[in-house]
Amino acid sequence: MGVKISIQAAHEQVNPSDLLQDVVYMDQKGIERCWTSDHYMPWWNTGASGGAAWPWLGAALARTNKITIGTGVTAPILRYHPAIVAQVFATLGFMFPNRIFLGVGRGEALNEVTSGNQWPSNLEKYERLKEAVYLIKKLWNEDWVNFQGKYYWVKDSKLYTKPKTPIPLYIAGLGKHSAMLAGEFGDGFVTNELNIDSIRNSLFPALKEGAKKAGKDFDSLEKILFIPTSYDPDDKQKAIESIRFWRGAMINAFFDVDVHDPRKIEENGQVIGDDTLENMLLVITNGQDAIAKLQKYVNLGFTEIVLTNSSPDRNELVKLIADEIALFFRN
Repeated sequence: MGVKISIQAAHEQVNPSDLLQDVVYMDQKGIERCWTSDHYMPWWNTGASGGAAWPWLGAALARTNKITIGTGVTAPILRYHPAIVAQVFATLGFMFPNRIFLGVGRGEALNEVTSGNQWPSNLEKYERLKEAVYLIKKLWNEDWVNFQGKYYWVKDSKLYTKPKTPIPLYIAGLGKHSAMLAGEFGDGFVTNELNIDSIRNSLFPALKEGAKKAGKDFDSLEKILFIPTSYDPDDKQKAIESIRFWRGAMINAFFDVDVHDPRKIEENGQVIGDDTLENMLLVITNGQDAIAKLQKYVNLGFTEIVLTNSSPDRNELVKLIADEIALFFRN
């Protein structure tokens, strides 16, 4: 079985109308999956956008025919109550069966604090996510639900409109606790950790341990990697300039600590130079460069690689993926 090469439509960098045109083109080109970010605030201030993911999902699914679309990722811990997440995605699953998935994670301060919440400890975020996943699945699969947890509760709750087919649920993270949670309760694990040693020695062993706890086969779990990508066939410098937007998101500490102002994130992100961007992310001028850089992650065992499209001309990357990169890894 081959490896999927998918695309992330990033609301932080591109306005929702243009992203809608992007996903229509992805569908026309035969891209299998589109992941979309679910943010309240962006990872950068200058030139940023801030569309809401949920209305965009409905529009994107209605405007396309085959492509599967979901979030990468939704944080059902503070600004979204898990019951509402369950309802929204159940509705999408009813309207567009077999074409929707849900990615969840512990969130970032830039989305949760700015929407009116106190930023909790890492332990509390983990506990909230675990409880949220349990409640979402319970509402999808059961009739009347009563639940009293540490952080959430519902009384005499029922989703009258349920998904017509099961909705894949993926759990994202950068650390072993989230990976273990994904193995135990998710259909797969999502990460943007690009360090080979961390993946091999920490994340995947934790994922395997979680799967074992649940009596699941580690090999059956989807393992999904996100990589910001910029492609220009004629000018690498243009590709580098376009991907500079993601410098703030490369500072892993910002996923944990209360740094929530995109202006502050942008200020701190200036320390990341172009050489680092080119070495760590996917900055390419041809398909063979992309294939060579992605192969090491495929060799680790990832089943899907999601390229966050930050190219000067985003359609050019979609075409390159469809015509060359995805074909190579599909076989």
